[in-house]
Amino acid sequence: MKIILAIAKKGDNMKEIYLLSSSSYNIINLQIKEIAVGNENITYHSLNDVTIYDCIDDASYFGLLDDDRIIVIKDVKYFGGKFNYEEETNALYNFLSSIDDSVKIIFVCDSIVKTKDITKKVISLGAKIFDLQDLTLDAINEVIANYVTDSDLVLDNDARDLILKNSLNNLDVALKDIEKISNINKHITVSLVDEYGIKLESVDTFEFSNAVISKNFNKAFSLLDKLFSSGIDEFQILGVLASSYINMFMVRDAVNHGLGDEEIAKKLGYSGTGRVYVMKKNSKIYTTEDLKNIIIDLSNLDIKLKTGYNAKYEIKEFLLNL
Repeated sequence: MKIILAIAKKGDNMKEIYLLSSSSYNIINLQIKEIAVGNENITYHSLNDVTIYDCIDDASYFGLLDDDRIIVIKDVKYFGGKFNYEEETNALYNFLSSIDDSVKIIFVCDSIVKTKDITKKVISLGAKIFDLQDLTLDAINEVIANYVTDSDLVLDNDARDLILKNSLNNLDVALKDIEKISNINKHITVSLVDEYGIKLESVDTFEFSNAVISKNFNKAFSLLDKLFSSGIDEFQILGVLASSYINMFMVRDAVNHGLGDEEIAKKLGYSGTGRVYVMKKNSKIYTTEDLKNIIIDLSNLDIKLKTGYNAKYEIKEFLLNL
């Protein structure tokens, strides 16, 4: 799959820098695989776990026997949103300006704004942009076709169309469904999709999460049943809940330490203060200690699910104890 939306022309001193953005983890992984073809010397970092300065230090280090390196930095906020992060982006640009041909840097971005100063600067260094947040149907079909070929499957066109309809055109869900059905028969037909495929309803995990946070339990239990009947992964449900409560706790803690909305947004990597407002509003019915205990409970729930406990039962028990 090669869907490149903006590429600086290759010339002297052009750097091997890539900016990727997509809501699909399959798309991100495919793009990384294409960029890294033939090179397994890949290091991954997340800016949720380390700072950009840690990434720069790691990318700057080479042993005498090091081969060409690829550094993948995920959860990058610098190339999108409203904030400039001047100190960090200056350090990043100075580093990127000095890298040589033995290093490829891949940034997995929350979003990409081509008019931002730092984005324009890295494009001038030769950065290639893969902004795939809004996939066309043709692009989705291309990814599916490549997956089917690589997996040695046969997928009828009408079966593919039905899978996409049932998955609400969610590429990651569609690929997961194809993989599941292929365990039954490698020639996937409409009848197999009807019998074994998932059928997502027009409900998402964020709607469920909002119901849980507001303690609208009648709605939360109803949505949870719909999510499970659609075949959604329980860890996706858990992840959205954990993200919501962790963000509420971090915003509450920042407020308790006297930070203003704009400073909180910048420190937490939000694109603006709107999300700070939402977190403050959602957390009003909880104390700081409540939020801390809920996060611990979600961590324990994660361990239970990973060790074979019944997901539907355990998540419902978690809701009952809120």
